[in-house]
Amino acid sequence: MLLTALLAACAPTEAAAAGTAALPEETAAEIKISPTSAILLTATPIPGLLPQDVFQQGSAFCLPEMPGSSFVLTCDQDSLAVAQAEERIKVDALLMRGQEVDAAQFNLEADVTSLASVDVKSDQNAYGFYFLDDDGFYKAVRVQGQYFNFETWNVSADPKVETQLDPSFSPAIQYAGQENHLRLACTQAGCELFANEILVGRSQTGISGKVQSAGIFTASAWDELFGQVSFQGLTLSDVDEAMPAFTNYTLADDLRADRGTFSAIGMSGAFNAYDESGFHFSPVIPYGYYSAKSGPALQNVDVRGTISMEIDPEQPGSQYAGLVCRSSRAGTYMAVIGVDGSYSIYRDTPQKPFTLLAEKKSDAILAGKTANTLRLVCSGETIDFYINEQLVESLTDNRYLLNYGRAGITTKAGGDPNADAIIFSDLSIEEIEE
Repeated sequence: MLLTALLAACAPTEAAAAGTAALPEETAAEIKISPTSAILLTATPIPGLLPQDVFQQGSAFCLPEMPGSSFVLTCDQDSLAVAQAEERIKVDALLMRGQEVDAAQFNLEADVTSLASVDVKSDQNAYGFYFLDDDGFYKAVRVQGQYFNFETWNVSADPKVETQLDPSFSPAIQYAGQENHLRLACTQAGCELFANEILVGRSQTGISGKVQSAGIFTASAWDELFGQVSFQGLTLSDVDEAMPAFTNYTLADDLRADRGTFSAIGMSGAFNAYDESGFHFSPVIPYGYYSAKSGPALQNVDVRGTISMEIDPEQPGSQYAGLVCRSSRAGTYMAVIGVDGSYSIYRDTPQKPFTLLAEKKSDAILAGKTANTLRLVCSGETIDFYINEQLVESLTDNRYLLNYGRAGITTKAGGDPNADAIIFSDLSIEEIEE
């Protein structure tokens, strides 16, 4: 089984201290700053756990691969590059390079560039970061294309995946051929992955005891083609100054103006406009579907929003609007209300698209051209759906183990789409503990 790896590119923020070039103490009082004088800014370096020459020949990271390996490793100009060996055989491949450490927390970062194989249309390279703690398991994050996921592996000679969170998309991860600054920060409370300074995912599985070793990896399944992945600027630190705040993620947007909540999403197939009433959002195609997600991928989440649309329980209709959670490559949960005064909860997966988990007419839904407030809570295997503060459905589901992903809003058009058919407002996304 292809090892997915813990990719955490950590970019600790260095504190800058302003000052002048060092002078003998007895002459310091003579320094005068004129309007045209340049003040020299010097960065206070954050203590690291890796040597500065980490990618120099002879270091632990630059040891060549054994004969017969699927990968070729090259260190040059403070960069480590991994490519597929010319004589690679069709087996799952994994390359790990790391160093022993003794840390209760860490911040790991690097600049990573992935170049797809010339024989494939999309980037199939897998790479990331890993660490080993007192649990006796490797914990890792794998990046492949614009998707990533957190995993744990066993510590056998040929490590295999033991548990994993669903691969989640992030628009913050740049396409193949572009450099990504990746940062992984972990404490006992959990791990956070940043891409180009944006938080893209959080895992509630953190460090157990202390970290014994940490490093980088590349991986390739037997039926995938690996191009080249290069790492630069690899740093690892355990000091408090390098660590993020580690507070539960929250987003609150009244959706009455464009504040960037959905700015990374192409919406050419949907009405989308902001005004004082909220976010006008629905498909332009009759009976079409459209979803918009925001924020990082999370395990357990509380999503809320208000929806204004015409509801008539006496008239049939297929138009609906609602909330989504755990949207990933593996699937998503959707909880919606329809124009006929009913609610539905779906599990949408590639194996079983739009599987109906619950459906019912409900007096909790206000009829007429009015607003209804929805709340969707996804925690562990439990899905709770509230309408106007009333719990209308609570169910458990583990059929396809949807356990991770992004949250947001979703709509389905009726037979006559128009820009004012569905209006969203007061969206909030809050990470919760299971």
